[in-house]
Amino acid sequence: MHTNEQGCESCPERSEGIFADLKPDELALISRCKTTNRYKKKQVIFYEGNVPYGVHCVRKGKLKLYRTSAQGKEQVVRLVQEGEAMGFKSLLTSDKYSLTAEVLEDAEICFLDKSAFFELLDHSPKLARNMLETVCHEVRSQENTICSYSQKSVRERVAETLLILAEKYGRKNSDGTIEIKTPLKREDIATLAGTVLESAVRYLSEFKNDGYIDLVAKEIKILKPDKLLAITQSQMA
Repeated sequence: MHTNEQGCESCPERSEGIFADLKPDELALISRCKTTNRYKKKQVIFYEGNVPYGVHCVRKGKLKLYRTSAQGKEQVVRLVQEGEAMGFKSLLTSDKYSLTAEVLEDAEICFLDKSAFFELLDHSPKLARNMLETVCHEVRSQENTICSYSQKSVRERVAETLLILAEKYGRKNSDGTIEIKTPLKREDIATLAGTVLESAVRYLSEFKNDGYIDLVAKEIKILKPDKLLAITQSQMA
């Protein structure tokens, strides 16, 4: 559903993404050319294998990016939240989308078509630097995760996944607990932790029984983050 347009100049989410700190005339170009649409939970923005026609930027809401296996199973690669852009890497390399983007909660997403995006890129060194920094950050994060997870047990990986979700998507309360409102399925947590569903469910239940977390529907509350952190560091002792 198309929604009322908000100028990029006044968009607070822009400060966190690839369009941060652009010049006024560059922001004006985006505002003229972009469209903003509302999406419901579980709607798909683009599918793995589709040809990209522009760049999507999340103004409100959260999404998951996943790959589908030959057996039809989803493998969640990462989550996307307000201010983050999707699709620009495929656009730059002239590749098809390697992932599917699905809405986790009702979202508003801006779209800048291919021609406008490349016109902007041709005149904006800052945009190019922002994209390079974003890609480098993603690669470094993936390298750190691979290195860390290769040395940890499944129990430790599930605990670390919860802490990563809490750090990026959680809301910290005055009592030190952290609420993760992103409605992830247990299967999503399992793939993020690099394990099977049965193992993820087993350790989530263990952490709940130990009083480290609370599970309410698809929301997670971290009651004792220090205990989860201790689990992730157990091999370092």
